[in-house]
Amino acid sequence: MSGKQLAKFLLYSVVVFALLMGLYLLAWQVVIYTPVVDYLTAPGARQFSLYAVHFFQVMVLLPVAIHLLKMMAAYICRK
Repeated sequence: MSGKQLAKFLLYSVVVFALLMGLYLLAWQVVIYTPVVDYLTAPGARQFSLYAVHFFQVMVLLPVAIHLLKMMAAYICRK
């Protein structure tokens, strides 16, 4: 994988992360405007938010890390 391909892949990953975060914010709007909000406590909401954001980060960054390792391995093996 070339540097240009990796940059393109990173750009797609950023777009996917932005879409996932938009979906997450939309889900929070649904929760806030429905009776579900009565069952949430502040620590529960904060913990859910942390887990959701970390899950999205891992979901987007894992393929990037794998491709980066593949690119580095190909570069090292070429020498």
